[in-house]
Amino acid sequence: MTEQSSATASLNAASTTVRRGTFSVDIILALVAMAGPLYVDIMPAIIATLRSEYCLRPDQAGFVAGANGYGSMLGALLALFLVSRVPWRAFLIGLLATLIVADLATMAVYDYYWMLSIRFIHGLAGGLLASVAYALMSQTADTRRSFGVLFVFHFGFGGIGIAMSSFFAGKMHSGIVFGILAAFGMIAAVIVPLLPQFRQPGPSSRSRSAALTEWLTLPLILKVCGIFLFQAANLGLGAFMIGIAADLGQSRAFAGLVVGLGLTAGIPGSLLMILLSRKLGWRPVAPALLIAGVAKTLVLVGTTPAAFALSVSSIYFTMAVALPYVLAACATDDKGGRGTVLGGLASKLGLACGPVAAGFLYAQGSSHLVVTAGLASAMAAAVFAFSFRLADTRGNN
Repeated sequence: MTEQSSATASLNAASTTVRRGTFSVDIILALVAMAGPLYVDIMPAIIATLRSEYCLRPDQAGFVAGANGYGSMLGALLALFLVSRVPWRAFLIGLLATLIVADLATMAVYDYYWMLSIRFIHGLAGGLLASVAYALMSQTADTRRSFGVLFVFHFGFGGIGIAMSSFFAGKMHSGIVFGILAAFGMIAAVIVPLLPQFRQPGPSSRSRSAALTEWLTLPLILKVCGIFLFQAANLGLGAFMIGIAADLGQSRAFAGLVVGLGLTAGIPGSLLMILLSRKLGWRPVAPALLIAGVAKTLVLVGTTPAAFALSVSSIYFTMAVALPYVLAACATDDKGGRGTVLGGLASKLGLACGPVAAGFLYAQGSSHLVVTAGLASAMAAAVFAFSFRLADTRGNN
């Protein structure tokens, strides 16, 4: 056997091993992927801590939180170039170590400008970490199930984080909220060695131009655009949900509690996505996006507490069905993992741009924002439907 054929056989064996991955592998990958963006899930507690313990003004606390987000976007962008060049297991452990150090440093540093730098580095490492985990998910036995498990955790932790932050904000001392993030990072670092022998993400071809044309196809580009639209609609509407509730006659305290508890509706939504993907494959993707867009418009009828709570729950439920689907769909165009990395980058860009655009729309009236968010989701559904149709046409030629 030649050296080249031996290497090919080794790669194929690794791929076969990975694709026999069990549900426990999905759980481990989900927990590792969450270690980077976990700060988003407990953002209310972080903001409260920055204002009460670190004595930051509201605008300063917002900039510190934003430093995490912008660092994460840069990390996702860098992952496109690094994911195929750095050994993934050592890279994950190194990134988790960076997150842990950054969180512990945040507990000890009270200077605003130092904190900006530390949280930017934290976001950078977190964005890289999530992107590498996404690339590994594209190699699992069932990519849709992997992302479904990820969002079960995200919506679960997110709902608990928002709902409970109001109860524990006064009890969070000595920057313990950052200690919680560090502890989660340590747990993730411990379980990384339990992952099976994934192949190195990225193309096997050494030709850069050939590798680029192989994975960056028109169907993938369309899916990336759809993810951007959907995530911009999700956070654009979500950022002003409490303000919309006030416009509809609900109290802000009630709205905050409903939004936090409503996030937990994403847990059964993500579980439903896993079930649908097993029975119907990719067919529910476009309908799920379209239904999620319709659900967003239902918030306009939330003039009573019960109606508002029901509309918010329906938004998060339908969002949780669609989100794992659209991210996992990127793996169909690139088994090397770069497609899911690019999808993750589009997701972060949408989350960053959505609230900005929503601010202008909300100034014109809450109904303008709600309707636009619904239309953006419908456009994402159309884009995904066209991308799958185009991929099928190419496959049949």
